[in-house]
Amino acid sequence: MDIDLLAEALDAYVPEIMGHYGTPGLSVAVGVGTEVALARAYGLADLATGRPMTVDTVGPTGSDCKAYTGVAAMQLVERGLIGLDDPVEEHFPVVNPYGERPITLRDLLTHRSGLGVNLGNWARVPPAPLEEHLRRVFEAGRSDAYGGTVAPFWVGPVGARYTYSNVGIAVVGRLVELLDPEGATLSEGVRRNVFRPLRMESTVLPRAQHPDFVPAELLARRSTGYATLPGCTFTLPELYPGDYPAGSALSTPSDHARFVLALLNGGGGVLEPGTAEQMITAQASGGTLAGPAQDHSVGLVFNVFGGEHPYIGHGGEYLWGWSHFTRGWTEDRVALVISANQYDLGDLGLSDRPSHAAARLVAEVVTAWVHGADPRPRRDPAAARGYLAGLLIGDRLTTRLGIADPPAPEEVTRIAESAVVALPWDAEAFRQGVGEVRMTADPLRDNVETMRREVPAHELELLKRQLGLPGLASR
Repeated sequence: MDIDLLAEALDAYVPEIMGHYGTPGLSVAVGVGTEVALARAYGLADLATGRPMTVDTVGPTGSDCKAYTGVAAMQLVERGLIGLDDPVEEHFPVVNPYGERPITLRDLLTHRSGLGVNLGNWARVPPAPLEEHLRRVFEAGRSDAYGGTVAPFWVGPVGARYTYSNVGIAVVGRLVELLDPEGATLSEGVRRNVFRPLRMESTVLPRAQHPDFVPAELLARRSTGYATLPGCTFTLPELYPGDYPAGSALSTPSDHARFVLALLNGGGGVLEPGTAEQMITAQASGGTLAGPAQDHSVGLVFNVFGGEHPYIGHGGEYLWGWSHFTRGWTEDRVALVISANQYDLGDLGLSDRPSHAAARLVAEVVTAWVHGADPRPRRDPAAARGYLAGLLIGDRLTTRLGIADPPAPEEVTRIAESAVVALPWDAEAFRQGVGEVRMTADPLRDNVETMRREVPAHELELLKRQLGLPGLASR
């Protein structure tokens, strides 16, 4: 795998992706083997001042920091201070009212404790220490979303189903504090036992991203977060999650990539190889924020996916301005981390909204490279858009309607010359695309095969969205 080819591809595609989704700034890191091999940054960290996004710009990880808390807990398991399948109520008073059996650390790390979905217990002021915060949460016994009116605090017996829970990971963080032999807070323990050994010098997991808890130098490097809707960009007031072990870290993509690489390489000195393997291999059936899914598996915190190039994944969002994306290919030993200062205000948990979809399109490019393909564009963006539009119009004028005769060259020229387009395009590539469409024995299949042959899959995903055709050739 030639990392220079990937760098060229990212430089070509990422600005196009950001322009399509209105992403102010985006930073990406790719780790290969044991080292970060590539780091790139694009766009702006702050729109008002014009401060550029750089590879050293710090951004909130959101839920991607759950794995930091998970590693800290597994370090205690390795030291014999708690068992992965020990009841946690021996240390922290959390009892599932549906009974059947006690909650274990494994249940919490695989989101199968019976706790329901919650958003993180956000507030306009930094939260209380974790012990006090959790006491209040369990005394209230309700989800935070819409005041507890849309989701139950408990959803069923322990182990019965996957339900993504920020409170559950906050409980793990409190267990880490209670069992730390030196009595350290979670923030200090993770800094000492995870970040420092892995040279994650720009990463913290504070109680709040606030001057009282984060070094001034690090806060000064944080990007400005933006909430977006189509055609709208907002800078909303600062908020802080009470369930901070589940979502309050600051990091750079390069730092987080070092963390993922450590797990892909047998623990990287912060975990024993067998423990690291547990975290990144399937432990139970999994799901998404929306609930269980049969085709998903979960390790300890990480989502686990199979196939020819198996990988782990997670993601995160920090309200209301940032998104984070992680993927690690377990056999290829490649880590991808993407940070963007955008949070789309569409429905919660939908992975195809802009603040997630931009990262997913970047991930398509890196995935093609991991799979051994040349990820660089075959055409420049204007020519690629023109060619795909030509294929589509050629189909609409002929094979879609069962018409065998193609449009005359002068007709195609007239269409190209009279077109009014919002994005730069190439008229000659358009004419070429129209000319590729012919009536055959199976024209629909042949049209799709032409499209896939001429436009690489990772490029096609972007082009389809630019042209408003996200479902094109998907079935």
